[in-house]
Amino acid sequence: MSKVNWTKEQKQAIYEKGSNILVAAAAGSGKTAVLVERIINKIINEKIDIDKLLVVTFTNAAASEMRERVLDAIYKKLEEEPENENLQRQVTLLNKASICTIDSFCLEIVRNNFYELENLSPNFRIADTTQIELLKQEIIEELFLEKYEKEDKDFLKLINTYTSYKDDAPLKDLILKIYTYIQSNPFPQKWLEEKIEMFNLNNKLDQDFIKTPWGKILLEEVQEELIDDISLLKEVQKKLSYNSDLDAFEKVILNDIDKLEFLSKNLNNWDNAYEISKNLNFVTWPRKKIDLNIKDESKDIRDDVKKKLKKVLDKILICNSKEANEDINNMYEILLKLKDIILEFEKRFSKAKMEKNIVDFNDIEHFALKILINSQDGKTIEETKVAKMYKQKYEEIAIDEYQDSNLVQEYILNSVSNKNNIFMVGDVKQSIYKFRQAMPELFLDKYNKYKTIEDKTKNDNLKIQLFKNFRSKQNILDFTNIIFENIMSNNLGDIDYNKEEYLNLGASYEKINQDAKTKINIINIEENEESKDELNQDLDIKEDMPKDIEKEIESEIEDERIEDIELEARFVANKIKKLIDSKYQVWDKKQNKYRDIKYKDIVILLRSTAKLAPIYEQEILNLKLPVFSDSSQEYLESTEIQTIMNLLKIIDNPMQDIPLVATLRSNIGKFTDDELIKIRLASKEDNFYICMQKAKVSADDNLRKKIENFLENLDKWRKEQEYLALDELIWKIYVDTRIL
Repeated sequence: MSKVNWTKEQKQAIYEKGSNILVAAAAGSGKTAVLVERIINKIINEKIDIDKLLVVTFTNAAASEMRERVLDAIYKKLEEEPENENLQRQVTLLNKASICTIDSFCLEIVRNNFYELENLSPNFRIADTTQIELLKQEIIEELFLEKYEKEDKDFLKLINTYTSYKDDAPLKDLILKIYTYIQSNPFPQKWLEEKIEMFNLNNKLDQDFIKTPWGKILLEEVQEELIDDISLLKEVQKKLSYNSDLDAFEKVILNDIDKLEFLSKNLNNWDNAYEISKNLNFVTWPRKKIDLNIKDESKDIRDDVKKKLKKVLDKILICNSKEANEDINNMYEILLKLKDIILEFEKRFSKAKMEKNIVDFNDIEHFALKILINSQDGKTIEETKVAKMYKQKYEEIAIDEYQDSNLVQEYILNSVSNKNNIFMVGDVKQSIYKFRQAMPELFLDKYNKYKTIEDKTKNDNLKIQLFKNFRSKQNILDFTNIIFENIMSNNLGDIDYNKEEYLNLGASYEKINQDAKTKINIINIEENEESKDELNQDLDIKEDMPKDIEKEIESEIEDERIEDIELEARFVANKIKKLIDSKYQVWDKKQNKYRDIKYKDIVILLRSTAKLAPIYEQEILNLKLPVFSDSSQEYLESTEIQTIMNLLKIIDNPMQDIPLVATLRSNIGKFTDDELIKIRLASKEDNFYICMQKAKVSADDNLRKKIENFLENLDKWRKEQEYLALDELIWKIYVDTRIL
């Protein structure tokens, strides 16, 4: 059924019954194939109907692909057993099988059980992201305006703490950011209260600050810096020790090492570390005249170490334990006020959505959770009748891309499982959605606790490791392993990337040239001629790199100065043209032979497409090469939308300088930079709107006419916004300005 070949032990493990199973599958190891294999085994060998399985995927596309692969596998089996009624029934049942995203599953729970929730209409609709973001902005603007009018003392204290004199955007952003973050927790309000209560140190002001979460984290940062610095100094000392003429310099380095090691040993106590760092002095570098490069190199390294360490210590070890505890405790009252305004925003936002009869995906997950479990304190969990019904319905729950699950989803899926029938597939090294509140630690916790098939006892949950890669050739895998072995650790990347985590060759490439080399193209953007000459020299290959990795240094620098990304894009475009013109040979699996490379064989992978893709497109088009990119700019961040948003802001309140100037510079105002400067000079102390009023008197005829026309339109729109609906006002602005 699948091209992926597992060992006998792995096959046995994949078909295991009676325990939760975590499959740690590396990139290109056939994760989807594992899930399909598991599903097919359940419906063919165990005679379980496919609608008794819940298969949760990360995207709708993945769900569709899963259905297709399962259907293909069933048809393949039907060719062998055309009279098999069980298989025929599975084809029919596949249409109503629960192969879906977690959002779709939650939506099904809510749609079917909406009566379990208060004040939720059965005909609610899911709002799109743009509508939700606009509604958030509307609610927070109203909330802030109301607080300003009431001169709320708690609110004003927050303003003074988190904002500058220019605007209150930082506080708005903070409230929205925290609100969004806490939605990934099953009990957001409870979680927020618990975290803020951690700042309450009233009875612990005399404790060692390292006993607090913050003290521990801060001293860990100091320790990391010290480890790095001591290592560098020891390398310097070792080089200096080879020449007796450098003894004086070596002694200085040894003295530095002793001091840093002494500080490192005392990082188990905040006050000790603080006192030592406060009195940390480095002896003067000897002025002994020796004509050796190593002396100057050593001094440069030492100076860098001192500079780096000072930066860390000046940022962290700046007060004793009592002062640090008092600083944290002082934040407690501020955070209580911040909590209140976050919860008030949440209440208003929920009410606004209810009035419009809309929900967002966060709502869907939390509604589903409320339907499935009861909990008063967030600790004692009681499953509802609905949860018990789903428990009886599903024989197994299979989760794809498990490393990107969050805690809400974990609670939901656990509530419909019987505690030993969850099959999870994922790879923590591919977890890239922490910014969406994904929790890879859920994966890691199970990865560390579950046992392999060799070590498993009857009551243990099972871990299956699939680290064979079936997509790439050996040289790619070797290079990838070297890079990630050096940069990925428990602290950075959540896992220690060692030989046990390596990607191993799984595919067969007998007919393809296995001597292919990994090439690195380094573009040096230095402008001086010396650097340009160096670009044409091959760099030495590090000893610890595989012999089949070749470093190729190429320079595409032109005389004029261009942006770095444009330079990279131009290089890539030229590289593509060279590959096509040279008729580079690629292996075609379908034709089972080499052929000339085609444009469709080439893909450009970017970290972010929103800003970079258009630049690459343009450079490729400049060479008259075909190109396609599936990139889209954030809707609300596009210039066209921002222009109207800024205009709406000044229609509401023209005293806002930044939106006003942005509108004046746009196609609506059409003011030049010189004209804006003249307006600003009309009054250096007033805001820009008042400056415009004053500039009408002193400006030349052309500028005066532009100012009068703009202010006339602004006054007209401000009057119209009193009686026009928002959509009507926006359309009228489109008509008046012809901005469409």
